[in-house]
Amino acid sequence: MDHLSRRTALASLPAGLLGAAAVSEATAAQAAPGLPAAPSGREEARLAFLADTHADPENDESLARMRAVFEAIDEFDPSLVIHGGDVTEHGTEAEFQAFEDAIPRGLRDRVAAVPGNHETRWDASAGQLRQQWIGEEVRYQDVDGVRLILADTTTHQQEVAWWSDSALTELEDAVHTARELPCVLVTHFPMGEGFYYVANQQDFEDVLARRPASLHLTGHTHRELLTRVNRRDQLEAAAVKIDAAYYELTGNVRSLLVTRVDIPDLGSPTDTVRTEIATYDLRPARGRDDCLPRGTEVADDGDSVAVDVALPGEFQGSVDAVLYDTSIYAGRNEQLEWTPLHGRSPQFSGELDASTLARGQQRVHLRMRPEDGSGTRLVTVPFVRADRATSWRVPLDGMIQGALTVVGTEGDELLVAGDSTGQVLALDRSGQSQWSAQVEGEIRHDLLALDEGRAVVVPDTTGLLHLLAADGSELWRYATEAPLAADPGTGTIDDAEVLLVCSGTTLHAIDAATGGGLWTAELPAASMGAPATDGDQVYLGVGDGCAHALDARTGAPVWSTSLTDKDGSYQRFIYGPWNDAVTVLPDGGVIVSGIADTWCLAPEDGSPRWRFDGSFQYAREALTEDGDLVMANEPGEILRIDPASGAELARHATAERILDEGFVLVDGVVYAASHSGLISAVDLASGDVEQIARLSTAPVLAGGAAFGDLVGFGDLAGVVHAVQRV
Repeated sequence: MDHLSRRTALASLPAGLLGAAAVSEATAAQAAPGLPAAPSGREEARLAFLADTHADPENDESLARMRAVFEAIDEFDPSLVIHGGDVTEHGTEAEFQAFEDAIPRGLRDRVAAVPGNHETRWDASAGQLRQQWIGEEVRYQDVDGVRLILADTTTHQQEVAWWSDSALTELEDAVHTARELPCVLVTHFPMGEGFYYVANQQDFEDVLARRPASLHLTGHTHRELLTRVNRRDQLEAAAVKIDAAYYELTGNVRSLLVTRVDIPDLGSPTDTVRTEIATYDLRPARGRDDCLPRGTEVADDGDSVAVDVALPGEFQGSVDAVLYDTSIYAGRNEQLEWTPLHGRSPQFSGELDASTLARGQQRVHLRMRPEDGSGTRLVTVPFVRADRATSWRVPLDGMIQGALTVVGTEGDELLVAGDSTGQVLALDRSGQSQWSAQVEGEIRHDLLALDEGRAVVVPDTTGLLHLLAADGSELWRYATEAPLAADPGTGTIDDAEVLLVCSGTTLHAIDAATGGGLWTAELPAASMGAPATDGDQVYLGVGDGCAHALDARTGAPVWSTSLTDKDGSYQRFIYGPWNDAVTVLPDGGVIVSGIADTWCLAPEDGSPRWRFDGSFQYAREALTEDGDLVMANEPGEILRIDPASGAELARHATAERILDEGFVLVDGVVYAASHSGLISAVDLASGDVEQIARLSTAPVLAGGAAFGDLVGFGDLAGVVHAVQRV
């Protein structure tokens, strides 16, 4: 099999610091890396752009459409083929291979792509396949008179996009060293007014404030849309999965013509319908933008928020404001209700209704629409509502995605967090660091306390599990010999604590005391959720759409039960229990959830005891002291369920969507975290729901933990927040 390399399909443009060419010398700029020659404006561009192919070897119709598109592109003979992401359906080796096989051999070295959410959302390789087939986080190449910058803004096993600190640094370098070359940016997710795909879009805008990219090529939305924001034109491409179409970029930097090319008859891919959709002047704008604010002030006035904006005196146009829509996760709201700000240049002021706004970290969008026709400007401004509403906050070096946990004895507990740099940090109740440790890979999955809190297991993406004592010293490490992209689980087998974790399609059972391997078992598909055991069998959800039971002592398969009626590997994977944390009830029932429903299965044969409709896969369930089952669904409701019958006992709505961050149950109160960091306290006895605080302007995607009178959560920006319990 011909794996992707820098000389095969999806040819990786080099990281900016390397500067090696990935396209032919005839088409690439000849200037030294980082010091490109200024374009004459006469270089002829001949580029092809497509997006959202969603390669799937089991989908003949989609493959035929993709092959026809590439045959048409081959006839066009471009300098480079640019792919805007979602190369595959769910990022498997077979799908990447199917994509490569669809490209004419003579074209393969000229294809460069960014990954999309479909390469990362269900990725069991911890990014290894993505990097092997697509390339580094940020790459650039000077070709046909432009600097082409490809950037990965995906987030490990999540829908939401995020500009990492390293990506922003590399983007800034790529733009700065472009000198006079126009910059064309390629990311999977579009950005702009009403777009919430990228959670830290303003950080990106700050990098480009003085040197904007001339053109932004994107995919993801499966629609063709041309917009302009912050001196940057944006093209959202039609999806090849749906439409046999691509785009030709021809002309030069003064007049770049974008032509949509449709293929009505897949059997005759060179018979095309061509539609000119836009012409762009790519010559870069430079310096301070006279349509952006020189100063902003957002003040909390109780039931309202006062907004004051100072613009350059020469600005002529309108200014509007709206609160950041925290209800949207990785999506868009094209019906934002903007409030006009009044005044005359340079001062504009107004008030926004804040009567339902939670305390804590909030944001306001500002929209400037100049009369000169140069396009909309957008700025997002953070502010603090009422007060911070948290006891303390401690930043780590990287992003936090794995659940926090607690080690130590009662009264002397430590809150332990891990981040994407491999840092492990233990904090006391005052937020002071008591110890830190470093592991080899990124920490993207849950930390897990073992031995009654005397130790913590830390999984890293290189495939290592580290057991650290409560003082941070390493007790043992276990190598799975493969990338690790799953949450660990634990339980007791033959009176010994056992750790259970999957690396790809292999389930590992490990002696928690020694770190010695007990057995491994091969699964029919990858699994990323936490397994559980009752001592006789191990239970887990798998990417084949089924719940599986294995013998706890040998790993031999016992039974499997399908939890979805979908067909095909992709559909069964995404609708099944691929990342569910399984719970074993005191009466032996096995709780497993897919996207559409939750099942209670009989341990002896996997037959259903009951089924409950709703999406409960992401948040871990819990049991009350009275034995009731507590679950959180994706829309943000907290439900109390009779575990024997599956009957609903109570339902309480919080304000926002709940995903992997889930909730913490302590003393009859559920502390639920939303994707946007809103912490709500739900009293299960009274049904009262109290919004405590919005922790951050970054998404909260990691499970929290209670310690002492506090509940701790971590956000994607890498900050640990402690909230006082009610």
